[in-house]
Amino acid sequence: MKKLNQKTMSKEEKKNILIYSFSGLLLISLIAFAGVKNNSRKIDDVQVEIMGQDGIYFTDQLEVVDLMTDKSADYVIGVEMGDIDPKTLEERVESNPFVKDAQVYRDLKGNLQVKVKQSKPVARLFIDGKNDRYIDEDGRVLPINAKHTARVPLVETEFEFMWKENMNESRYGTQVFELLMYIEKDEFWKAQIAHMVIKKNGEIELYPQVTKQVVEFGRPEDFDSKFSKLMTFYKEILPKKGWNTYDRVNLKFENQIICE
Repeated sequence: MKKLNQKTMSKEEKKNILIYSFSGLLLISLIAFAGVKNNSRKIDDVQVEIMGQDGIYFTDQLEVVDLMTDKSADYVIGVEMGDIDPKTLEERVESNPFVKDAQVYRDLKGNLQVKVKQSKPVARLFIDGKNDRYIDEDGRVLPINAKHTARVPLVETEFEFMWKENMNESRYGTQVFELLMYIEKDEFWKAQIAHMVIKKNGEIELYPQVTKQVVEFGRPEDFDSKFSKLMTFYKEILPKKGWNTYDRVNLKFENQIICE
């Protein structure tokens, strides 16, 4: 009786294996068929979503589509999905210097979805008013865009422009970029600092938005200490001495605030 029961269980197991195998093959066939059918489906529409940085847009849907289609030389609408290479389209969109990342994919409705993430400018490098550049949150040097002007601090240099593609090309550039990001991440200083001048000796002067004093910041270092002293100047010295008493405030020396 025991042996017969074992043979019966073995037959049931074989039957189950056959059923599962057939079901698996059927599922694979259905998936493959759906994939072939989806690849043969034509693109009905292109839907572009541009993620703005603080409501600022340096590109638009028409420009994104123009980049994707290589200025209408390579159509996408009406083309079968299997003939679309999303990677190539992403690279075309990302050729716009203000596009930080692009994701292109096909949905089940026959549309081509395009998600665009923009670069965020944190400063404008003032050269001669014609060849100005933006610095973005990754330190990249970007061209001025005619579509929109970002309200960011103006950075002026007394020496020849030295950064071609990224502020991090030099150690000093990295220090200046860290100062810009320090200001960018602080709501008060972001609103207060309007203009920065980089002197020939590498020292920096800051020009506030509200008060008239020129801030002698010195080398781009010791940010916490220097901005703490500047806050003390605003909160404790100016209210007592008068907002127009001093023309300059020097933060360069340790544990000292020198007002002139």
